[in-house]
Amino acid sequence: PEHPFYQRWANDPFPIVALDRALDREHFTSVVGADQDDAEMLAEELRKFPAETVLYLGALPELSVSFLREQGFRTAWKDDPREVHFLYANSYEREAAAQLFEKWLETHPMPQALFTTSFALLQGVMDVTLRRDGKLPSDLAIATFGDNELLDFLQCPVLAVAQRHRDVA
Repeated sequence: PEHPFYQRWANDPFPIVALDRALDREHFTSVVGADQDDAEMLAEELRKFPAETVLYLGALPELSVSFLREQGFRTAWKDDPREVHFLYANSYEREAAAQLFEKWLETHPMPQALFTTSFALLQGVMDVTLRRDGKLPSDLAIATFGDNELLDFLQCPVLAVAQRHRDVA
């Protein structure tokens, strides 16, 4: 799937190179990472935690990177009997994730396992949780994309996949 945002440049004579986005080969050159494989690996590791409630938080499912990460997650989780709640923000911005997560918490308990498809989405979840509870639950297991040094300071288990900048380059 391809987001309409990119279509305005589809026939532009200026060459467009999409980094970490698989776009239509007829109009764009794309350099992509291993989003599906990385998501599957992250989800397999997250499954090892004894969480009862699981939240998958992504954004813009029509983007290729979002689609591939979700497919990897679903592949890893397909035989797991635990229910997964799927949420999709309308952007990959921290604020969008915070608004969506806060609304979701109105009708759901804090999940025990959280899979986010970007660090910015995780930041939105952390903003809401810290504002509401003053801390992250120590038994919350987190899996995310984007290996930020700040994750090392969290008191809960964190699994993270760093962007493979060298491979993309």
